[in-house]
Amino acid sequence: MRSVVKVSSKGQIVLPAAVRRKAGIDRGDLLTAHAVGGKVVLEPLKNRGTADWQRILRDTAGIWPDVDLDYVYRLRRAVQERLEERP
Repeated sequence: MRSVVKVSSKGQIVLPAAVRRKAGIDRGDLLTAHAVGGKVVLEPLKNRGTADWQRILRDTAGIWPDVDLDYVYRLRRAVQERLEERP
């Protein structure tokens, strides 16, 4: 399904209702946004499994080259601990 959307001066877009329904996106849901090649991919954040979060951590490795590595390691460790707490 393809739809044309317009980017506002604030960088906002409106997802058409048919696209939201097909993707299972509801009001107030959080989405992840990432660039893949020259495309922007939006994915609903709800109901993520451990494998999805591990993929996100792997895919984002090294994207903050100027950030203190100790901070990044602490952040990742905290995320991993939260994942291990999930049923």
